[in-house]
Parts: sequence; C-alpha cells; structure tokens
Amino acid sequence: MRKPGFLGKLLRFSFLLAGLSGFLRLYGAIRQQPDILTFSQKAWLPAYLMVAGGLMGVLNIAIWIFLKRKFAVPMWLPWAGVLMNIIAYWSERLLLWAPTQHGTNALWVIALNVAWLLLAGLSQYQMKRRHYEHE
Repeated sequence: MRKPGFLGKLLRFSFLLAGLSGFLRLYGAIRQQPDILTFSQKAWLPAYLMVAGGLMGVLNIAIWIFLKRKFAVPMWLPWAGVLMNIIAYWSERLLLWAPTQHGTNALWVIALNVAWLLLAGLSQYQMKRRHYEHE
C-alpha cells in the first residue's frame, strides 16, 4: 500500500469539501425552492439544483472514500474527479448564469481551478516518487 503524503491528504480533503458543498447545495435548493421559483420563474431550476448538488455530493464523497480507505483505485480517478468538478462548474456558469454574472469572480475561480489541477498533479507525482523509492 502506498501511503499518501501531505499533498495526497490535501487532495483527499478537497474532495471531502467538494462533496459537502454539493450536499449543502442540495439542502439549500430544497429549503429555498419557493424563493428560487420566485426569483428565476423557471420551474425546472430547483429540480436541477437539487439533482446537480446531490450528484456532485455523492460523486465527490465516493472519491473521498475510495482515496481515504486506500482502495486500489486507478491513478486517473483523482484527475477525473478534479476535471469533472471543473467542467461541471464552468458548464453551469457559461450556460445557466445570466450574462451579467459571467465575469464575476472569474479570476478567483480560475486560480482555484489551476491550484486544484496542480494539487492533483503534484500529489500524483509524490505518490509515484514514493512508490519508486520503495522498489
């Protein structure tokens, strides 16, 4: 078994946070459904927010569990999780947000996405290096 280093643990923690964020989104969509309908006047939006939040919560928590329990996961799983989160966020931002909102906090989110990609890459590099040191 390869033991994760600090970067691996930090990556794992990022999936936990992303999963909790998804479940909080689900909870918020359930609790604020009347307000969402009043604000957007789109009947499908609360259902979309609930499904998207629940799905992102389940997927991220599943990845966190796989990494936490040290299951024999493929090396691409953390990459797939990071890319899935980034693509889902930007797809929603570009397709569902109002055009006036597209530019808000874009640099901050891009910086966070780059940091998450770097974290995935560096943690994978660290794991490979540790693996080859023990052979």
